[in-house]
Amino acid sequence: MSRVLRRTAILACAGAVLLTGCSSVSPAPLDQATDAHGNGGGSDGVGSAGPGGAGDAPAASCDELSAALEGALDGAMEAQRLPGVAAAVHVGGCSWLGAAGVADAEANLAMQPGDLFRVGSITKTFVATLALMLRAEGRLSLDDAVSTYVDGVPRGEQISVRQILNHTSGLFDFTESDAFWAAALDDPTHTWTPAELIEIVASKPPYFEPGQGFAYSNTNYIIAGLLIEAASGEPVGELLRKRVLEPAELAHTYLDGAEPALPGLVHGYGRSRGELVDTTSAIDPSAAGTSGALVSTTSDLTSFYRKLLDGTLLGPAELAEMTTWVDAPLGEVNGYGLGLSRRESSLGVQYGHDGSIWGFTSSSYYTLDSDASITVLVNLESGDAGRIVDDLSNVLVMP
Repeated sequence: MSRVLRRTAILACAGAVLLTGCSSVSPAPLDQATDAHGNGGGSDGVGSAGPGGAGDAPAASCDELSAALEGALDGAMEAQRLPGVAAAVHVGGCSWLGAAGVADAEANLAMQPGDLFRVGSITKTFVATLALMLRAEGRLSLDDAVSTYVDGVPRGEQISVRQILNHTSGLFDFTESDAFWAAALDDPTHTWTPAELIEIVASKPPYFEPGQGFAYSNTNYIIAGLLIEAASGEPVGELLRKRVLEPAELAHTYLDGAEPALPGLVHGYGRSRGELVDTTSAIDPSAAGTSGALVSTTSDLTSFYRKLLDGTLLGPAELAEMTTWVDAPLGEVNGYGLGLSRRESSLGVQYGHDGSIWGFTSSSYYTLDSDASITVLVNLESGDAGRIVDDLSNVLVMP
């Protein structure tokens, strides 16, 4: 399921890198995790959940779960021919972090469970959370017209804030524009402004009248960032850190382009004629902005969705708005709320989001009924992180 900047034409602007073989290591206790060279890495195994866990589980059951999850992750990596993958699972009293493959194919650098990835459209849940926080304070109404806050949006007088956040605005997706891609590939270092992206959209007909359908459009969340800045009077990157990242203790998450980058971003790849092509920095992150420029880790994302859906970050009224679904025919996703997806799994109904951006795919979901969280991050833009979420979900329901 595509999310952000879906074309693979960016492969033309980077040099080819051949994948060298590297698999994950055997499961180990949390304090003994090592890679094949004796360095910290590979699978961190399963340990008892720390504070905030859903209860204690016998050590033996966590050890058994660790081995099964590790096997599923290795199998998924081989089946999809991925350069690398990292995953986190939290269920009951067990928490598991795993990694397989390489973070840098040319250097043959092993993937670590805590490595940083671009997470694409998972950014949208964070942005919607900010909007709902402002709504709770009376600084923004979901039923206000976009033009109340932002000038220059096509049909902004007819489109509501709610329709921006649940993709029922009908606005054209700028990532579907040939003009955008021509400009982005001609100058990969160009810093894009929201106004430039909206200008591209203004020249395209809408998909439908506001509220008369569903069409996933990255344009909506470029506008959402502007709405938040107008309603709060603060830069969205600063507001995100102050209102979400710091309170939720997400120390390894940042909005790329809006604040200084943290060291340790893994390399992201595409494929061309069977070879890996490094696309980590193929386009400036400003082209994704508040629609998909977030960088994070499996642990941070798992913690974020748990704290979001258990009411730590939002109150009951805002969570009710976020989980008011519209039909969304997006692959395995069958409902979309405000920056939140709903999908079916072997564990039950899962809430979260997927992402796709140059060099990376991501998927992070929480199953309320079974209190199970699963996050998968992949450094290949054609990888299917959602499928690996399903693979790991199936492990959790095995007898």
